[in-house]
Amino acid sequence: MSSQSAKETIRGIEHVGITVPNHEDAIAFFQAAFDAEVLFSLTDKTREPLTHEALGPKNGLRKGTAIVAVSMLRLRNGPNVEVFEIDRPGGQPGQGISDYGISHFSVTVDDIDAATRAFAAAGGTLLEGPYDLGDQEEGPGNRGQFGQAPWGLLIEFEQLPAPMDYDGHPDAKRWLPNPESEEV
Repeated sequence: MSSQSAKETIRGIEHVGITVPNHEDAIAFFQAAFDAEVLFSLTDKTREPLTHEALGPKNGLRKGTAIVAVSMLRLRNGPNVEVFEIDRPGGQPGQGISDYGISHFSVTVDDIDAATRAFAAAGGTLLEGPYDLGDQEEGPGNRGQFGQAPWGLLIEFEQLPAPMDYDGHPDAKRWLPNPESEEV
């Protein structure tokens, strides 16, 4: 049994998994909207699906279902996105921020206008904005906007050039992806 604490062992979020109605359409959308790169596919519709019998005990895949396609995508400098298509998914597509579960993910951008234009051109629907961020995120040039992917997933865009305030923790810092020119 290790004596290390979570603080000593947790590095951060590596990927977010998203179940979509159509794998190929979702991949095309992420490539067009975010210049995503497919790193690998564990299965696709030309290969055998990954069944409940093989994976259910490991990841909770519901009995009677199978993963027909799954790919890991690279979205620049931050967590990866894993895209799943399940043959008989449950739930409702397009649930929002008011529902349990992962409601959205956010991408940090240098130019919110260019990023949201690319998103809309790829088939996404933009909600109101861009708008100036408020409260602790307020600062010159700090702006945000939400949009929905074609299957309803909520995606947030944040442009954050100004520093932010942190409640009671002046030394705390929110992790933000570095510009590509600053990657190590």
